[in-house]
Amino acid sequence: MRRLRLKAGFTQEEIALRSGLTQGYINHLEMGKRNYTQKSLELIADALSTPVIDFFKEDQEHKPAVSEAEPVYRDKKAIAKELLIIIKDLPEAVAGHYLTLMKIERDLLRSQRLSG
Repeated sequence: MRRLRLKAGFTQEEIALRSGLTQGYINHLEMGKRNYTQKSLELIADALSTPVIDFFKEDQEHKPAVSEAEPVYRDKKAIAKELLIIIKDLPEAVAGHYLTLMKIERDLLRSQRLSG
């Protein structure tokens, strides 16, 4: 986020004002002291006039927040079954949050495959 903010020429205070978040919260996100939420990512992306997916792209000097490596997992059927069990027990808002994150990850992987 810091890289995109600096590239856009904004201070933390300006992003805070534009997003409705506090400067302290923005600082903690950039320092890794707080975790992003779906809502905070959307607000900050809007404040930067950039798509959320840009937070997960790498440039020449920085690695993305989401790893490009595709680790080897158990078969997908077993994973899907376990995932459904977990999501079923989560509150709707939390399940929606994770669904959004998985969609972002899927779109990022698709774009990498198409460009690579």
